[in-house]
Amino acid sequence: MTSPRRIYRIYHYLGQNAETVRDFCLAQGQPVSGTVERLIAKDRAKLLRRFGEEMAELCGVLDGTHDDSYLMEASQTWYWASLYAVTGGAAWEDLGQDDLPRLAVQSGIGSTEELRRAVTRLVELGPEQVKPAKPFLLWWAADRLYRQATPIDNQWSPDQIMAADLADMKKRPYLEPVLRAVPE
Repeated sequence: MTSPRRIYRIYHYLGQNAETVRDFCLAQGQPVSGTVERLIAKDRAKLLRRFGEEMAELCGVLDGTHDDSYLMEASQTWYWASLYAVTGGAAWEDLGQDDLPRLAVQSGIGSTEELRRAVTRLVELGPEQVKPAKPFLLWWAADRLYRQATPIDNQWSPDQIMAADLADMKKRPYLEPVLRAVPE
């Protein structure tokens, strides 16, 4: 399985080398991916807003008002949280990920509506005030709500969510050297 740590480290490595990846793609006559462009632009306000939009969709999955799968929306929210944190200069170790599932329980977020309100407040604060770990805290709060509401036999584990993201990454030729550089 692929861990959340590895997926984050892939985005982090890509963020550190985004301009090189862009130049390589251009030299090869290939289009530059949106992810690479976002990492170069470092528009943290936009990344935080997109995280909020995707979290709204994830909340919709949790309460049955959005038709996409939990797997897809959980993966997308992790992606936007990762880009936000990477553009803020945060390495995996800076995020305190080992503590975030416990802190999500302690956050007091016990319903999808409470999660929606927390996401809205977070986005409204803006990147000047939102630490890189905060979107991940809300991701783990959503994961907790999902586990409470979904029979265990039907649940996607965090590692399975990350494996799906990695499978998608493997379809993108420009990521081949990045994936080789960030081992399991």
